[in-house]
Amino acid sequence: MGKTETIKKRAIWVYAPTLEQRGQWGKTAKENGMPLSKWIVQIIEDSLLEVEDEVKSRKDIEKENKNVRKEISELQSKLRQVNIIRDNLEKEIRKYRAEPFLATSFEGVRQYDKELINLLKNAKGVDGKIRYVDNDEILSRLGVEFSETESVKAISNQLSQLEGYGLIESSTKGWRWKE
Repeated sequence: MGKTETIKKRAIWVYAPTLEQRGQWGKTAKENGMPLSKWIVQIIEDSLLEVEDEVKSRKDIEKENKNVRKEISELQSKLRQVNIIRDNLEKEIRKYRAEPFLATSFEGVRQYDKELINLLKNAKGVDGKIRYVDNDEILSRLGVEFSETESVKAISNQLSQLEGYGLIESSTKGWRWKE
């Protein structure tokens, strides 16, 4: 049996109810990147799978997609709220930790910001040597905004004290941990 004979035996004639319907099928097939005949075969296969309960119908998938999008939107809203609360708590912690560095008459042990020290110790250039870190980068990496004046002053005081102890050095480029 030749190729032409098998094609003839596999052929199915399908008549669309209207020319408009035929045009819509062709347009949809094109949008899906398929010739009309392959698209029709795909639709039939999908329909058979739905009957066999192996695949969800398009309506079910669209409904599930809508529910997932709604859930994502709700979770994003909750995440925004959690982030706002976290940011506020972090500001409060910074404010609390800044107090010993702001009080001129403070007595006791001051605990330096570990993140600040690690930042300065681990700031390396492309050559692998410890590099200078400017004030903007320090504040940014520590998550401190310029508007948090007390935290900015406390960091500045910590840097000055660390420099006074000979642990860091300053220049116009910023601050650098002494090797």
